[in-house]
Amino acid sequence: IDKLPEYVEKYEAKEVNEAFLAQLICDGNIVGVMRGNSEVGARALGNRSILCDPSFPGMKDKLNTLKSREFFRPFAPICTLECAKNVFDCRGENQYMSYAPLVKTKYRKIYPAITHEDFTARLQTVTKDQNEFIYSLLQHCEEQGKAVLLNTSFNIKGNPILTTIEDALHVLETTSLGYVYIEGYLFQKKKDG
Repeated sequence: IDKLPEYVEKYEAKEVNEAFLAQLICDGNIVGVMRGNSEVGARALGNRSILCDPSFPGMKDKLNTLKSREFFRPFAPICTLECAKNVFDCRGENQYMSYAPLVKTKYRKIYPAITHEDFTARLQTVTKDQNEFIYSLLQHCEEQGKAVLLNTSFNIKGNPILTTIEDALHVLETTSLGYVYIEGYLFQKKKDG
């Protein structure tokens, strides 16, 4: 993290807030997020995640290509706890993606990138106390009519979930990932020169 200022300068990264990031995602962009401490375990819960809007046609294929994964591999939805009952057949929170509730019928075609073949989804719910940044981002997306985001681990095939700024920027430079958000700064591919 002590190298962040030099990378901000090198990439001409700009400081952005959750509202700006939400707009970027709701416009169809794919954003890698690296902030706070890395989560422990096989799942990304918002601190080392790739986030996008699952309602865009072809989003699942774009992400599977970006991550060099098989075409059939599903992705997980993330939404606020308050929103979950509207879109999913669930009761209570699912902070750690521990179960896969049914996606309600009217949302299956709206969110094809997170709906499995059996109409379930490995849902993650978020409260303000659990992750204030992700909760705020989700609220800004909800204001734009996007109640659910797609959340997948910030890594590419054959690599663990990343832990360093260098890893995040390597994914940015070598894949079709559009943006990386690191500790409040938005990075794009380096400009030539």
